[in-house]
Amino acid sequence: MKRILFLVLVIALTIGLAAFAGGQEEEEPVAKEIVLSSWGGSYEENVIKAMVKPFEAETGIKVIVTSYPDFAKVKAMVDTGNIEWDVVDVEDAMFRRGLQEGLFEKLDYSVIDKKDLLPGAVHDYAVGIEFWAGGLCYSTEKYPGENHPKTWADFWNVDKFPGDRALFNGPYDMLEIALLADGVSMDKLYPLDVDRAFKSLDKIKPHVTVWWEKGAQPAQLITDGEVDMTYAYTGRIANIINEGVPAGISFNQASVNIEWLVITKGTKKVKEAMQFIAFCTKAKPQAEFCAAMQYGPINRKAFEHIDPDVAAMLPTAPDYVDHIWIPDAEWRADHDDEIREKWNAWILK
Repeated sequence: MKRILFLVLVIALTIGLAAFAGGQEEEEPVAKEIVLSSWGGSYEENVIKAMVKPFEAETGIKVIVTSYPDFAKVKAMVDTGNIEWDVVDVEDAMFRRGLQEGLFEKLDYSVIDKKDLLPGAVHDYAVGIEFWAGGLCYSTEKYPGENHPKTWADFWNVDKFPGDRALFNGPYDMLEIALLADGVSMDKLYPLDVDRAFKSLDKIKPHVTVWWEKGAQPAQLITDGEVDMTYAYTGRIANIINEGVPAGISFNQASVNIEWLVITKGTKKVKEAMQFIAFCTKAKPQAEFCAAMQYGPINRKAFEHIDPDVAAMLPTAPDYVDHIWIPDAEWRADHDDEIREKWNAWILK
């Protein structure tokens, strides 16, 4: 009898261990690392400092950062199933193309808390990492105190605000600001009235002394005193202000362009990638990254962790958020060839 009981116990134990082992095999393995494709330079350095390192410390999941995001490479990964990048930091145009090609995983907003995120930073297949802005920037030596241009109508008003001007040599955001100068409200910009925009541009064209083509140029133009006001990427102007250059920024009617985080379709690390993206959207990582880069946080509560003097240079600060506009990337994509052709003909007149 004892031998029979012993055999029964052995058999039961064996079955139990087998069942336990089988259950263990069925559990989803936890990834120990993910790969993020970012933009190199100081941008990438601050992503690592504000987001990657704290996430690694909190979760134990290592984030390998590589440069640079490339549309063709992401498409090849998805087409072949050989996924090298789990999370990619993409510009809006790249996101829209990838969306059409089905290159991204749908996001899980039960993991990503969106209640404090700006609506323009939330999409089914992407969430913002930051906003960068194009705005009206000016010399505070030429226009001291409150006596400076504050709107695009002011930029167009050469009698009230005489001085040399610079604009970007390209249709975007130039058509939009021309319409704003002509009295169109920010919420009525799209679809763009292209003919009206060019008629408005005709009025300011004789007073534009520089049509710049590279993002670093406006800051240098203001620094050198070559122009008195310009359309510029506000982060670059904020940097020269911090260096002591007498310059100012009006965020009134600034265009605010988003940078997105996406998960590559087909990655086996969706869960961990989702955790990382969720972390990047939190208030403190947003505050540290955006304050360092002079970008606008996508999380409203980030400003609770940002010095007020720094916040005054960020385009999504509470004082500005109701006075900015977000370009309609889909409209632009649908009309890109037509608009660029018209611009190239107009600029040569």
